[in-house]
Amino acid sequence: MDRAGIGSMPGETSRPAAKAPPPGAYGVLLLVLAGSLLANSVLGPLVLGVVRYPVSDTLANQLLGLELVTLVVVVPWAALTGVAGLMGARSAPLFGFAPSAYAAYMLVQYILGPEYDHYSVVVLGQLLTFVLAAGLMVWSWALSAYVPVPRRDSRDQRRAGLVMFALATFVALRYAGAVGGSFAGAGIGAEFAEERTFFWSIFLLDLGIVVPCTVAAGCALVSGAAGGWRAHYAVIGWFALVPPSVTAMAVVMLLRDDPHASVPTTLLLGAASVVFGSFAWHTFRTLLRPAGSLVPTGHVS
Repeated sequence: MDRAGIGSMPGETSRPAAKAPPPGAYGVLLLVLAGSLLANSVLGPLVLGVVRYPVSDTLANQLLGLELVTLVVVVPWAALTGVAGLMGARSAPLFGFAPSAYAAYMLVQYILGPEYDHYSVVVLGQLLTFVLAAGLMVWSWALSAYVPVPRRDSRDQRRAGLVMFALATFVALRYAGAVGGSFAGAGIGAEFAEERTFFWSIFLLDLGIVVPCTVAAGCALVSGAAGGWRAHYAVIGWFALVPPSVTAMAVVMLLRDDPHASVPTTLLLGAASVVFGSFAWHTFRTLLRPAGSLVPTGHVS
């Protein structure tokens, strides 16, 4: 046995490789999450319209774009990762964090945004899915500590840290007007005037969680702290999913002639989504190679 541990390969860090794949329950719960997100989108206004949300036309258009990305991208990502985990793919936790974090982030808005004036079984279902997603997000992070990742030199690590700072700045700049308006008591934008809770929930999530966590990941990478590369995978995965969903919202608003639609905003979000997607591909592709850590542990000599 070499010092890198059982099943380690050239180019990996010296962290000992996991002696066993993720627990079977991890893969099963990712599949349950995928099924729950699928049901939420299919029953919603995008497909069957069984579930209707008491929101303005603008927010209804945005939910259509959100559910489209959930169906086309997030559900397959979570399902494939769950299957990979059940097959013994040791890198599954690195892939599983993104759809879990996406679901937790979006379900906060589904639950709080509509401002229901009555008790709803829909809210109960979404609450259970939120708990599942948040639990899987934490579990993915914990399991990722045992996943060997490709070795990077210090220059790559610092560069990745700067990317984290750039991503945090991108999110923070979207709220520059809100922060400035706070000192003047300005009203929030007309887009959210009828659903203020939607705006404030996103405000809290983005500036209170996403930006600080992204900055923390950047600091860990630049300083060479343990866990920096794990945080890099987590943050890049989230940015590969959430900004495209926001872009889809903007596109649907344009297609449906929404009065709050904006071509420049849509183009900016679309360009950002392409950039974030390329970052994600560059980050995750090494784990997709036949000789990489996506191979079930039992198949590595």
